[in-house]
Amino acid sequence: MQVILLEKVQKLGNLGDEVSVKSGFGRNFLVPTGKALPANKNNREVFEARRAELEATAAKLQAEAEQRKEKLVAAGDVNIMANAGIEGKLFGSIGATDIADLLNEAGANIERNEVRLPSGPLRHTGEYNIDIQLHSDVVVSVKVNVTSEAQLQAQAQASEAQQAKAVALEEAEAIAKEQEEA
Repeated sequence: MQVILLEKVQKLGNLGDEVSVKSGFGRNFLVPTGKALPANKNNREVFEARRAELEATAAKLQAEAEQRKEKLVAAGDVNIMANAGIEGKLFGSIGATDIADLLNEAGANIERNEVRLPSGPLRHTGEYNIDIQLHSDVVVSVKVNVTSEAQLQAQAQASEAQQAKAVALEEAEAIAKEQEEA
């Protein structure tokens, strides 16, 4: 099926391109959502008459996405506290909705469907670079840091142990000096 694209569609083409797609994709998705028109003589004329309007709309959408990008960059990194086992495996998972909600609380304005999790929900603690696609041409990478209370407690205990070791070493050196002087 030949269609004329009314907007840029990722991995398919740009505004005004006439592309060949599978019939089901064209009939069930592209045409009903207003992303394309079936390619025929009448629709080509309709498209050419509306071309300037469609290009202006596309430019406006991209400008809005750039403004939202600035807010998203200002929101910064995301820190998530989750329940996890000792090995770092989460009890549950962190999905696109969780990340979008936290970014919106920080001042960004994004939707759940703009969060790209290529390998699915996050199921382990650690640092992840997550892409947020605001527009087909505007993609922002956000750092998501997933930690658990058990992990923080383990780090605190290790830190206390290091401090205790340093204090004990200083005391041992002080005792050794006293014995040498005596």
